[in-house]
Amino acid sequence: MSKSDSLTPEMLKIIKIFGIGSLAFVFLLSFFNEKRANNSGKETSILSITDAERLYFKNVRGLYYDLEGRDDAKMSVYRYGKRVQEADHPLLNLSILINRVKDEAYIYVESSKDLSSFSLRVQSGTQTDTIKFVTGDKIAHFEFVEKLYPLLEENTYFEILIDEDWIPILIDEKERDALRIPIKDFYRLINKPE
Repeated sequence: MSKSDSLTPEMLKIIKIFGIGSLAFVFLLSFFNEKRANNSGKETSILSITDAERLYFKNVRGLYYDLEGRDDAKMSVYRYGKRVQEADHPLLNLSILINRVKDEAYIYVESSKDLSSFSLRVQSGTQTDTIKFVTGDKIAHFEFVEKLYPLLEENTYFEILIDEDWIPILIDEKERDALRIPIKDFYRLINKPE
């Protein structure tokens, strides 16, 4: 072994300083790390629920809903018990789906005319807006409900476009409550502030 291959005392001193400095730097940075790693193996989404929220909904709020068990999909479907089921005008209702496998909850828009897409015209005072809904995945339903919910709280007039005619919808408070209450329960289920 030649003399140039061995570690000199100066080289050992540099390696020690670098090693101790690196460890001190990593230790110092660990105090400022606010974000924790998710090592659970599952990704959390905006629609995920905890066991406590699921139990509260099932045992307290679930009593106000009609339950349909979908064992083939491993889901439970909750429909508000006081919803309007029959009327001479179109109806909108919501159902809350709880996926037992993924620990997620979804909100699903159901229309009495089985419309896959529709437009709602919303009139509040002198302002008129249109909200479009196209059946899609769980996020499409969730986004539509997020647009609709604040309008239910206001004094608004709704119309739905069917066969090129604007027909009044959500006429009375019972119909609005059939949407408002499930949305509030859904927000609580996914722990989303209103």
